[in-house]
Amino acid sequence: MLNKRIFIAFLFLSLTANAQDNWMVKGYIKGLTAMQTIDDNGEMALENTVHNRFDINWFVNDNFTFTAGLRNRIIIGNNVSLIPGYADYVSRDYGYLDLSWVWAEGTSWIGVSQLDRFMLDYTTGNLQITLGRQRINWGQTFVWNPNDLFNTYSYFDFDYEEKPGSDALRLQYYIGESSKLEWSTSLNSESELTSVLLYRFNTKGYDIQFLGGVYTQTDYVIGGGFSGSIAGGGFSGEMIYFHPMDEPNDGGKITATLHYDYTFKSSLNLQFETLYNGFGADNFSNGIGDVIFQDLSPKNLFPTKIAFLGSGGYDVSPLFRVMLAGMYGPDGNFLYIGPTLTYSISNSMELAGIGQYFSTDEVSDVSGDPLVSSGTAIFVRFKWSF
Repeated sequence: MLNKRIFIAFLFLSLTANAQDNWMVKGYIKGLTAMQTIDDNGEMALENTVHNRFDINWFVNDNFTFTAGLRNRIIIGNNVSLIPGYADYVSRDYGYLDLSWVWAEGTSWIGVSQLDRFMLDYTTGNLQITLGRQRINWGQTFVWNPNDLFNTYSYFDFDYEEKPGSDALRLQYYIGESSKLEWSTSLNSESELTSVLLYRFNTKGYDIQFLGGVYTQTDYVIGGGFSGSIAGGGFSGEMIYFHPMDEPNDGGKITATLHYDYTFKSSLNLQFETLYNGFGADNFSNGIGDVIFQDLSPKNLFPTKIAFLGSGGYDVSPLFRVMLAGMYGPDGNFLYIGPTLTYSISNSMELAGIGQYFSTDEVSDVSGDPLVSSGTAIFVRFKWSF
């Protein structure tokens, strides 16, 4: 009942916001059609998603700002009936408050909504305090972010540009123009506390950050990141050391990334990134399911220990862009290829075609039956922003 009341109140605010000078509302409506192979025999799954979002800012006064973001989806297709617990999977909420709910469900369709932003921000002088469902973005690299202790996201979830938020209290104190001290604390759905202190500063053209604290009451963490440039291209990296709290005499583990990107005068952009995951396994024990249904966290950014990504993008014209990404994991011979074509119809409308191909070494379950080790998906998406 509480979720329904929040939903109704949010819609009311959305409809009235444009009439107020101290309100701002924006959002989009997207239609996404997906065609996916669901097993090695090439059987096809079809899915259509209508995706709507509202983002609202209420500038209460010079000090207070209220922000909320509501994500609504209607998903129609045979995945709903073919995948056990599909409704629970798409509506999962890792925050302390469950702000996601399935409001309609049929044999082959579901309606699901989520409040992924719901926060009050207070600013006075150099101090900024934010309380509520928010995104705390500490990542410096592009694909894998060990420093992103609060809001891990999947690179493959391309249709969720805003990325998830967490239920947190965030205090930021700005020291000059390029330095700040920050303390953030959050609770997840298991009531586990993450509390980390971060210091960020700039020196010799590089943004550098150091952080330390407690992660989900299971690990002490210490690490840092940087971003700058080398030879005209962007160069960045992150590292986190996790030390178990229950077994202080045991050794900890490290997760680290390095990223480089370069844009040529022709508009061609190239990106390269590598990951070392100290928590990774030696193989893909569940085939491509290890990636598609991965339970992401800073300790589980990728199923195995090593991964590489390379991608390129080129503007064929001011309105038409082509991109190609590839990812490889030596353990288990994981391969991903992802082409993307994007066409801007207008300032507010966009048409895109996205492809995804996954493969791993062939693996079997405990009964010896082969698991899915490859899959292909093609997406067509229309987006209208307002």
